[in-house]
Amino acid sequence: MPRTLTQQSYLELGAYPSAVPCARLHARNVLYECGVRSIADTVELIVSELVTNAVLASSGYQTAPYVRLRLRIGTDHVLVQVWDASPQLPRQQPRDLEAESGRGLEIVAALSARWGAQPQPFGGKIVWAMVRY
Repeated sequence: MPRTLTQQSYLELGAYPSAVPCARLHARNVLYECGVRSIADTVELIVSELVTNAVLASSGYQTAPYVRLRLRIGTDHVLVQVWDASPQLPRQQPRDLEAESGRGLEIVAALSARWGAQPQPFGGKIVWAMVRY
């Protein structure tokens, strides 16, 4: 099916570790439905990293124990947006080859054309990544 307009998908999940595989499966299914299979693995990995970070960031906020995933599929790109309750903007960690975590944003930066984060006026932040195809 040819895409002329942006297609969107939105998913709200509890801020639990089980949100990560749910978000990954949702992203894969949406991309397949939209005919964007060529970058499904890349988008799925980015979704996994961003939702993992969002779950960790939101887990300390009792007022918003959830995360939100939005996918926007354009004619030449997919925009992944993940909201969490924390106003703290993410930063790439210094490289530590022996660390068991802390490489998520490095992976996102390597796989995406661009990425960033924006505080939201209603609270929390959105971390986003754009993948071109």
